[in-house]
Amino acid sequence: MSTTLRNAYVEKTATSERSCYICMKMTTKVLTAKDGGDWFYICPSHLQDPGFASGEGFPPVPTAEALAAVSAIKKKKADAEKKKQLEAEAAVKKDTEDKKSHAAKLGSAVFSGLGSVASKAASSVTSFINDEEATKARIQAQELERRQAEARKKPAYWVLHRDIFFLRQTEVKKKNTKKTASETLNGISFPKVPGGP
Repeated sequence: MSTTLRNAYVEKTATSERSCYICMKMTTKVLTAKDGGDWFYICPSHLQDPGFASGEGFPPVPTAEALAAVSAIKKKKADAEKKKQLEAEAAVKKDTEDKKSHAAKLGSAVFSGLGSVASKAASSVTSFINDEEATKARIQAQELERRQAEARKKPAYWVLHRDIFFLRQTEVKKKNTKKTASETLNGISFPKVPGGP
């Protein structure tokens, strides 16, 4: 049962407290090997120590330039949407004016009343759709930011410092050796001592 141990540990929280592997203080944090070959209790303060372990699998942290570029792009999109909305309102207004002039030419008050109601309804529907799309985009952006913040808080796995990992490897080897020795001893049957009548 000699499996090689990989230097990739996942942080978990246990339900009971035990002593830390390094300082013997009571803790509930446990580092478990990704392949399941090893586990041990560890203080959260040791996880912050670069001489003990380093977190791997962080998503890239956005730089100030990247954030500025994203905000500039968002601003350009918002300006373009506003410009489109103004052009659409101007087109609707022009259409309504054309309809009104056409209705006036026909001399019918009924058509002009219906035209203004239809144009008002069309403009209100357009503004409602734009507001709804903006709200959806805002909600999606907030959800994305929340997920990224959660991912930044906790690494995917921890890589132990080479000396600490060497200690863990030797301890796992000792456990495996002890286990194989006990299994071997259980399988051996010793001869019985001859006894008298």
